[in-house]
Amino acid sequence: MAKYKLAFKKNPLKKDQPGKWYANPSTVNSLDTRAVTRAVTRNTTVAPTELETSMNLVCDGIPALLQQGNSVRIGSLGTLRLSFGSAGVENIDDFNAATMIKNIKIIFTPSKELKAAVREGLSFENTGVIEAGFIYSSVQDYKKYQMSDRPAGGGDIVDDPTA
Repeated sequence: MAKYKLAFKKNPLKKDQPGKWYANPSTVNSLDTRAVTRAVTRNTTVAPTELETSMNLVCDGIPALLQQGNSVRIGSLGTLRLSFGSAGVENIDDFNAATMIKNIKIIFTPSKELKAAVREGLSFENTGVIEAGFIYSSVQDYKKYQMSDRPAGGGDIVDDPTA
């Protein structure tokens, strides 16, 4: 189940309008390669260490492939490609790639198959509320705090077992 927190924000393009509540993705865990290989090989005959080694070989080879000007499609996962910007020159002879190309990035574009697989059966769970820099553990805690006699501006929310 995908997790999210609700955050109150103003639209930067419409500063005169009141803010609205928006969902922000909330990451539960950051899985390393070893954890991923163990999870995806759980019901297979492939050893997690074999898959981890294969994934590491792919990762080691990708930089050279991108440096050669290739885009790299990784199965049904998606495609990696280079992107960059540059300063402009009026005279073509004044362009120097070494000093003028900037903001080098690697862009990942997920495949249609990956997007469809993620969306299929996807459900969401609220894991809290963020307002004015304060994180509340649930919508109910946020509402309870708003109704309390506490001063405006927030504070740490502590569940009171006697309440």
